[in-house]
Amino acid sequence: MSETAIATAVVGTFALFALAPALFSHAEGLRTGGAALLPPGLAHPLGTDMLGRDTWARLVFGARTSFSVSALATVVTLVAGIAVGASAALLGGWWDELLMRGAEIADSMPTLLLALLLVSVLGPGLVPVALVIGLTGWLGIARVVRAETLVARNEPFIVAAQALGAGRLRIGFRHVAPNVLPPVLALLPFRLEGAIVVEAGLSFLGVEDAGRPSWGAMLRDAEPQLLDAWWLAAAPAAALAVLLFALGLMADQLQRSMDPRFASARHTLA
Repeated sequence: MSETAIATAVVGTFALFALAPALFSHAEGLRTGGAALLPPGLAHPLGTDMLGRDTWARLVFGARTSFSVSALATVVTLVAGIAVGASAALLGGWWDELLMRGAEIADSMPTLLLALLLVSVLGPGLVPVALVIGLTGWLGIARVVRAETLVARNEPFIVAAQALGAGRLRIGFRHVAPNVLPPVLALLPFRLEGAIVVEAGLSFLGVEDAGRPSWGAMLRDAEPQLLDAWWLAAAPAAALAVLLFALGLMADQLQRSMDPRFASARHTLA
């Protein structure tokens, strides 16, 4: 079984947790009042926390929070990055200079700090947090789109379309987009990976809905019990590590399959 297949299976499993958590655990495990700080056992595979909540249930239902926030944030990142990068390359001039200098200023700020500042303005919640993460993660997408668009717009078929009177929007959607999208799609696992990390960091700091289970909140709650109840931190930490590693493998393989430089290297070695 290849590394890519294993990584896909891991990501698919966590995605199933997010889409249908009730298939893997019961929501009753999220309620307080049970036996507190039970170690892992048959009744509670990952033990219970200081409020008697089942750690396995919190882990499964927490996947929904991480995936929903990160998926929405990735969509925002994709839309913002494509819009900024494409408009900068196609319009050029002062607009290109303005957008790229603004991107450099935003890139110089720590992502988590910028996200905290924006959340303090927009308020907590799934949608605001997703928007914040998306609006702080578009810089890489914008640079790739801009670079690929600058290359594509000088291709002979683009010049021919311009000579025939095609407008910028028509050229952008019909001719440039098909050449720009593959490298952008190859970056999506990286963007999703980054969004999950930022979401976990924000929930660890307590800026999300306290009533919604999340892996970052589980790590925050486990901090006072690290010595007495190690399983409370081990479960969400292991879930994050395994998921991020799997996404990294998928991203690497996707980039290799879509980047012609990797394909030519494989052909040369063969």
